[in-house]
Amino acid sequence: MVRASLAVDAEIAETLSKFAEAKHMTLYSLTNQILQTFVEMMNENIEPQDVKALFRAHVLLRDLDAVVLPSEFMDMLIADLYTVNKEKLLERFRQLGRDVGKVLKVYAASVEELFELAKTVGQFFPLKRLEVRHKQMKQYEIAVLGVGSRPESTQCVYESVKAILHEYGYKTGNETVGKGIIKCDIEPI
Repeated sequence: MVRASLAVDAEIAETLSKFAEAKHMTLYSLTNQILQTFVEMMNENIEPQDVKALFRAHVLLRDLDAVVLPSEFMDMLIADLYTVNKEKLLERFRQLGRDVGKVLKVYAASVEELFELAKTVGQFFPLKRLEVRHKQMKQYEIAVLGVGSRPESTQCVYESVKAILHEYGYKTGNETVGKGIIKCDIEPI
């Protein structure tokens, strides 16, 4: 095994040293674990900056007590429930949006921070694209692609999105909702 010296910032070295001590590990062992993990991730085309976003997604999902299911299964389930009781299902998604919006405010205090969080965390969900265009003052245009492969699931997601935005003091207008596509303008209530 080849040994090499690595240069790191003094503050990082001190932090690592404290972690190693707290975990009853050598600094050598802890550093190798960390580096090995990052090398494996980079071999899977995950960049170091993506790890921070992945961690934020993990913490957010944990705090929401979320259950991750395949999107195709969810689309089918939503379509079935939509035919049974559309209004009740949409109200449940509105309530979900209100509940999630309250939790999101812990991570993103403003709607602008919410957009950044959505862009960061959204890359780990089936979203294909999220675009936010500033129109004027506090008015924005939002376009989201990849939010359901059926019109029913896209409509349900949109109801949640509207409720989340309402928690931030925004309302939607000029909306286009179609299979997998949501486009709308938002402005303060």
